[in-house]
Amino acid sequence: MAPSTNCSSSKLGLLLPALAFVLVFFAASPGLASAAAPGLLFNVGGPRGWRVPDANTSYGWWAMSNRFHVGDALYFKYQNDSVLLVDREDFDTCNATEPIARSDDGSTKVPLDRPGFFCFISAQPGHCEEGQKLIVRVMVHPAQLAPAPGPDAYAPGTMQPGGHDSVVFLPYWCDLLDRVLNSIILCIEDTERTP
Repeated sequence: MAPSTNCSSSKLGLLLPALAFVLVFFAASPGLASAAAPGLLFNVGGPRGWRVPDANTSYGWWAMSNRFHVGDALYFKYQNDSVLLVDREDFDTCNATEPIARSDDGSTKVPLDRPGFFCFISAQPGHCEEGQKLIVRVMVHPAQLAPAPGPDAYAPGTMQPGGHDSVVFLPYWCDLLDRVLNSIILCIEDTERTP
């Protein structure tokens, strides 16, 4: 049974103009759709960057409080450290001997190019065991179109050092459109069920 939405004709009357506004905005902004393809850039560790966490830092909590989609990217800023992309088993055991990819230049951008889990650890001795590890779950965004790969597309799971200034941030218009459409569909279904 579908959840009740308590949808009234007045609520539907407010949602339809909102949908019209969003659709007109997208139609009037052809560059917006192409700019949205790269996604969001997430700064791992915020202003402090990628480092051994202190009592006020938790990479696990940070990852759970964000939503990552295909097309987004993670940006790691660090000093005298490294970022390793590893499989889940190496993540769990803090094994830095056979990473999928490694970067130690102090500025690493990792494109999230597929759905699924991405696991990162520090290769510095003891850092992973002290909590310098991150696992993110990447989802496919239903409103986001996948861009066609270019001739210099990165292989899945590879890292691109630097270049964080070139990332275009994804506006929340796709999320807004998705929410408005879902609300309208629920309202219509609810209206059809009530006599």
